[in-house]
Amino acid sequence: MRKLDVKHTAYHVLVAVYFLWVIVIGILVAMAMYNYINTLDAGLNQVFFKWIIYNFLTGTMLFVVIRMFKQNKKLNRVVLYSYTFMLGVSVTTLLMIRG
Repeated sequence: MRKLDVKHTAYHVLVAVYFLWVIVIGILVAMAMYNYINTLDAGLNQVFFKWIIYNFLTGTMLFVVIRMFKQNKKLNRVVLYSYTFMLGVSVTTLLMIRG
């Protein structure tokens, strides 16, 4: 039985947490857009604004740590593209909610 590579295991755990983050921020953005479009509660938009910012800061930290590993070029490319997409969606949502 071979020894576990701790660095490799930590990398894959971080990537798994990152993809959970993508799901969470996607749902959060969808809820914010649904509230904005249907004008359900204007006060809730402020809460969504803060949640999206805090959640995006968490995702940015995950993204930076994953990029520091410099492993698995295909997986890094998927992480980069998904992060860029979520950045665009989040900024667009924040501009719509705030504006």
